[in-house]
Amino acid sequence: WQRVLANASSDSPTDWRVAIIEADIMLDDLLDSLGYTGASIGDKLRTANPQAFRSIEDAWNAHKIRNAIAHQGSDFVLTKRATNETIAQYQRVFEEFKFI
Repeated sequence: WQRVLANASSDSPTDWRVAIIEADIMLDDLLDSLGYTGASIGDKLRTANPQAFRSIEDAWNAHKIRNAIAHQGSDFVLTKRATNETIAQYQRVFEEFKFI
């Protein structure tokens, strides 16, 4: 998580992208550890109970940014503000489940 935060606080948009991608990998690991199953993070989130996963909206929103980075590549314009918001969303998810 410290590496994610370090990349997110960089001045380099490339580092911001890496931070979000690494945070999404952590999200996948968290979902696995919670027993969610599916071929993708999206599949796992679809099976989540919102009453037992209060930060599910944050997880979805952050994962959508990761997907934009992965699928649109350099066409996706990622700002520092969007990076900070996305990392904060991942952080809320991880804190809810005491993952960080």
